[in-house]
Amino acid sequence: MLTAPGAPMMDIKLFVTRLHDPFADLFERWWDGDEWIWVDHGRPGGMAVTGVPGAAMMNEKTFVVVADGALWELNWRNDLTLWVWDSHGRPANFRIVAEPGAAMMNRKFFVTVEDGHLWERDWRSDLGRWAWQDHGAPPGTATMFAPGAAMQDTRLFVAGANGRLFERFWDGAQWVWADRGAPPGTTVLSAAAGMNDSRLFLCGANGHLYEAARGERGVLSWTDHGQPPGTNALGTPAIRSSTSVWVRGGNSRLYELSGGDGWVWVEHGTPWNTSVATAPAAAMMDSKLFVGTADSHLWERFWTGTEWKWVNHGSARQDESQHVVGAPGRDPKLTIAVLGDGFAEEDLNDYVKVVEDQVLAALSSDQLADHQQALRVIRVDVVSMESGVEERRYDEAGTTITSDVFSFSRLGIIPNDRWKSCWFDGLSYTESRIEKLRRRFAPDADHVIVMVNSQTWGGCNSGTVARFTRAGGWVVIAHECGHNLFALDDEYVNDTMTFTGTSTQANTSEALADWTALKWSGLVASGAPLPTDAASPPSGWDARTSVGAFEGAGGWFEHGLFRPVLECRMNQNDPPWCPVCTRKINQDLAPFE
Repeated sequence: MLTAPGAPMMDIKLFVTRLHDPFADLFERWWDGDEWIWVDHGRPGGMAVTGVPGAAMMNEKTFVVVADGALWELNWRNDLTLWVWDSHGRPANFRIVAEPGAAMMNRKFFVTVEDGHLWERDWRSDLGRWAWQDHGAPPGTATMFAPGAAMQDTRLFVAGANGRLFERFWDGAQWVWADRGAPPGTTVLSAAAGMNDSRLFLCGANGHLYEAARGERGVLSWTDHGQPPGTNALGTPAIRSSTSVWVRGGNSRLYELSGGDGWVWVEHGTPWNTSVATAPAAAMMDSKLFVGTADSHLWERFWTGTEWKWVNHGSARQDESQHVVGAPGRDPKLTIAVLGDGFAEEDLNDYVKVVEDQVLAALSSDQLADHQQALRVIRVDVVSMESGVEERRYDEAGTTITSDVFSFSRLGIIPNDRWKSCWFDGLSYTESRIEKLRRRFAPDADHVIVMVNSQTWGGCNSGTVARFTRAGGWVVIAHECGHNLFALDDEYVNDTMTFTGTSTQANTSEALADWTALKWSGLVASGAPLPTDAASPPSGWDARTSVGAFEGAGGWFEHGLFRPVLECRMNQNDPPWCPVCTRKINQDLAPFE
């Protein structure tokens, strides 16, 4: 389960606490200019964070409470270019019982402790350090919930255990408590959220949302906005703008109290196939806010300019990498990065097995089994928000989309079940995200293999990037690795075209005026005619190891392009690589051994 989101910064990042194993840590959700990514900040001092992160300051620090009731700060160190944890301890050794709140002037904030007192944590520039100050408890009661609704850097509000709202304000000489009463006919049941330094909103014990506006001498006038349709208002409200207040309903749906000409309730429902589990929070750019859901995902509610949409941010789990062949190092190796697309957190164990059973099996097959010391393979666990990828189909001509089943995967790779379209489509960001992940996790990788979480058949290489679905098995990957790793040509033909150029690849040749100049002439079987007739090869011919020059290759060319053998992995996938391909593989791997 995730806590409510908190500590939004610069409209490009927020923080949440993941409360469940195996990574019960503080997580950052950060927009890197291309996509939202998760960053795991771990556990300060080895202690689990227990609540919502809060009191964001200067867009470079936030504060959390951990299991022993102590306060910790996560702050960005420009000199180190990384985030670091600093301990703030416990005020007078009292356990803190709610998230930090009511941040002021980027130098102070407030917490509630176990004896019901309100404490201030203040940066004392005269001392060059942080200091604790005890503000005591509201008259005749104790503080409840987190402090909130900071206004003009001189006042904040807390709920009392007696159900009344209390203001703590600076009168110019000292901090003073003021009892601001309770909503008519009920009691306060949430922390307060401030709006425009003059109003605040909170939930009452009767399930209504209340507004309190400051009047003369700080007197509050209460407005009852009622309940969301058919349910109660729960938790701390979120303020998106001066005309937009959001709450979680008791039915685990999201609601907005929308202003303008008059306040009205708007139901925003739930994300697909789940329900709202936390209060809404972390409003950004007056166009979005975030909630945690029952499936432990973070969801964004986003205004496009014309309509509201749900955006799935997935579970709090960062991308990670692991060397699965060879060890980390700077010594030259043929380095391969393996990425996944469409594998959500719950699919990662499956992804690891797919890489082992298919990718590593392909990279240790046949002749490659003798060259493992030349390889370095880095598996990158790319976590998608949803399980699976978008699936697209075309008509027979390949010009019209007949079906398109959407799923939001990290790399946007789309199986299309069409050989002439290289089995896959992609989105505008597909190539750049693959390259970004390669640079981040495997900057020395010469080649990339992407495993796509789809049962549609497909495997295709383009440049140094090869894509595969899980349906084809390791033999398809081995075939495409012939292209990706060793620049080998296809030795099959699926069309009737005629080749008229010059082949630059080691295992195919154009028609030659002088066949003694054939690039693999040294491997040609003794007495074999060139070119060689596939329909009637010489007596005793071995389809896999006897080398000649057979017309038809390159996938497209029935005429004018020649291959060395009848059966090879670059033809039918299943046979091992032929002698010509083997020679090229050995030559390419020799510098790494």
